[in-house]
Amino acid sequence: MQKMEWRNTLKPGLLCLALLVPGVIIDLLKVPVANFLNFVFVKAFNILNGAVDQPYLFLLLFSFALAILVAANVLGFNAFRKEHEDQAFEYLFTFPVSKKRILSVKLIPRLLTLGGLLAVYEATALVTVLDWRPIQGKLFFLMDPVFFPAVVLAVFFSGFLIGIFEQKDLVSVVTLVTFLALFAFPAGVSFLLQPIFPDSWGLLYKNGISFVLGELLLLLIIGSSALSTFNKMDLRSLSSTGRTFARRALGPLGILCLGVFFLIILN
Repeated sequence: MQKMEWRNTLKPGLLCLALLVPGVIIDLLKVPVANFLNFVFVKAFNILNGAVDQPYLFLLLFSFALAILVAANVLGFNAFRKEHEDQAFEYLFTFPVSKKRILSVKLIPRLLTLGGLLAVYEATALVTVLDWRPIQGKLFFLMDPVFFPAVVLAVFFSGFLIGIFEQKDLVSVVTLVTFLALFAFPAGVSFLLQPIFPDSWGLLYKNGISFVLGELLLLLIIGSSALSTFNKMDLRSLSSTGRTFARRALGPLGILCLGVFFLIILN
């Protein structure tokens, strides 16, 4: 089982690393295609404002960051896909395998793969962080080397905890509300903490800290609902565990999301 998990985990990781190859070639050769991409990037997103003369490495990091986020999402949601498709939960529950062992077998390869990708990203980003960090925007904190690991882990663990349960019925609604909360919760935290944020922190750190606090709240809600339900899962409750998890998670998620929307509308 452990070997199969490693095989399934390494595929998205190797694909992410493969995306670095054309970016490195463009960065080294400074071919005309890079000039065109540079022009389009600056004009379309308007976040560089001429602060960096040749943002080839920035383009590379931006693309690599998006690839890591996609990989984190895939690794999280697909962690238990085979168990649902092949009814392997019934097979596992007939053996003396603890729930903690099942989770560790799933988590360890995925976290190590994400850790390797993040190490490559962090090492590359920190080399030039002084050049491009001053370029601050509302969403720029998402790829800052300080906050990017938290963004990746939030995406991964959200998908992993929901992926324990079969993707149907109310679990699909939980998935949609969770992605909504990925943005709603940090917005609510930012609104509540705005009066105490020092002006010297800047937009990047305000958004980054708000995101981390908001995602901790999100993972606390999903994690407490998912783990308590999973620990009670057995052969007799397999068909109903998804609905049980959804009922426990949807209430607080929905109430907090609505609360954030009302705060934004009223102010």
